[in-house]
Amino acid sequence: MKIISLRLKNNFLGWDFDEVDFSSNLTLLVGVSGAGKTQILRAILDLKSIVNGEAINGLEWKIKFSTVNGTDFIWEGSFDTIEADEISFDDKNEKEKSSLLYEKLTSENDILIERTQKEIKFSNQPMPKLSSHQSMIYILKEDKVIEKVFKALNKIEYRDNTITEENIPKLTIFDLQTLKNKYNTSKNIINSNENLRTKLYLIYENELDIFYKIQSRFIDVFQQIECIKIEPFEEDFFKSFAEFVRVPLILSIKEKYVPKWIREDRISSGMLKTLIHISEIYLSNPDSVILIDEFENSLGINCIDILTDDLIHQNKTLQFIATSHHPYIINNIPYEYWKIVTRKGGHISIRNASDYHLGKSKQEAFLQLTKILEKQS
Repeated sequence: MKIISLRLKNNFLGWDFDEVDFSSNLTLLVGVSGAGKTQILRAILDLKSIVNGEAINGLEWKIKFSTVNGTDFIWEGSFDTIEADEISFDDKNEKEKSSLLYEKLTSENDILIERTQKEIKFSNQPMPKLSSHQSMIYILKEDKVIEKVFKALNKIEYRDNTITEENIPKLTIFDLQTLKNKYNTSKNIINSNENLRTKLYLIYENELDIFYKIQSRFIDVFQQIECIKIEPFEEDFFKSFAEFVRVPLILSIKEKYVPKWIREDRISSGMLKTLIHISEIYLSNPDSVILIDEFENSLGINCIDILTDDLIHQNKTLQFIATSHHPYIINNIPYEYWKIVTRKGGHISIRNASDYHLGKSKQEAFLQLTKILEKQS
């Protein structure tokens, strides 16, 4: 999937932004703190929630996107707005959920879904009354055409790449062996729905060439590294119960002139985050839209240089939408990829760098951008 353009309004929270072009494989949202950059990423993620059956109070949207086979779709809709003291946090209470006021899905000028409060049409045929709290894409996801749309919108992924115990998968040895047998080629590992760390383990265990590409790119950044590995955590306590106890997959690195492997709890956060970023570029499901908030967090200068280059050049099947405050990142990504984010009250403006008539060189453009952001702050 690739997002081509997007317009969003949240009537409950009281903010909106006009239609924005996101057709590039990389978009860098640049702006001062509080301008609305993170809000934009979260709103895009809300669309994935809607397509999976959730109701987002007061959200109004219009998104144009293309699927893996190049088919363009426009999906738009609006939920009614319920005041805060009327909202129930109990998902089982259908009456207090926000309801769809309208929803429309078109492709190549054909109207596939058209829904109002009075009627629902699918391929121009009337349908019976259905849940007003769920998107028709969710309800009709078993249909051959709608299934493609459902799967495409589910390729929106949010990443902050922090390393916490919660996002480290835990599996039994039996589970890992089953996965290793099931996914034994680079293609079926990459196309699987397994999480990133499990994918990295599978390519490591199956000794696939793509693992050595990731390792080589990591060593380009950290030249003191000899090799990396990822294995189930094995302490003596677990070994007797390995088939039944769920254990985490742990990353380790081997440095030159250091005799022992260094486990990830002793590795710098910048090193780990760099490895995750590199793995993501090589192993993410093709045609994913990856949202990265504050790309620079925990990264050193030596990491940023190579990773920004990889975002631009390495993988053309992924779309990245990232935010950043870091001058090095901004200065090293050509300004045609910048979207300058400003906010006045509840209205968020997202403009191309070219609208500001920035300098011809990267350095001139960056210096002028710095002045623009200083005025905003």
